[in-house]
Amino acid sequence: MGCTKVVNLYSKIARSLVLLFIAIFLWQSLTNLTFASATTTPADNKVTQGKHKIHNHTVPALPETASTYFYQGLSYYDHGRWYEAIASFQEAISIRPEYAVAYFSLGTVYSRIGSWKEALASFKTAVEISPDYAEGYLGLGVAYVILGRNDEAVEACKKAIRLRPGYAKAHFALALNYLMLGDSESALREYETLKTLDKDLANQLIHLIDW
Repeated sequence: MGCTKVVNLYSKIARSLVLLFIAIFLWQSLTNLTFASATTTPADNKVTQGKHKIHNHTVPALPETASTYFYQGLSYYDHGRWYEAIASFQEAISIRPEYAVAYFSLGTVYSRIGSWKEALASFKTAVEISPDYAEGYLGLGVAYVILGRNDEAVEACKKAIRLRPGYAKAHFALALNYLMLGDSESALREYETLKTLDKDLANQLIHLIDW
């Protein structure tokens, strides 16, 4: 293999690693906001009497024990106690198997500790239970890309956008996937869309496209 080919190969590897890092950073920024909003939402006297939201996705009224475990998991997450958060979300799910937001939250914690296969399984279950869960599909898309399944990541990000038109972070994640697939033209289309949605993300994206 010639020197030029070796340099090009290492350049492609470096680019892919940077894009993966950015995808993870984007996801962690999103989930930080997700959990911060959930843990600072004032609860009713009894959590079973009200409905709460995580990124516009309703947390349904549940048996008190399931809801208690869920919010306990959020508190553990907020303090970086990942394994205790996992145990709490699993307890909530064992009580209420159709608890989509708990599966999403479980997937998010798995992503924090780098267990992306487990995260993928949790996000899959979340969107199977709640097919209109845009954040769930974005989580699915990020998990797919981290696991090197870029074609599936593209479809998951597109689904998130169909469910929530104007979802800037999903457009950005979709563009990252296109770049990993070597499709700069499609990434540029996402850039044009992002310019109208989130100028900061658009500026970040154009630097990656030009790199």
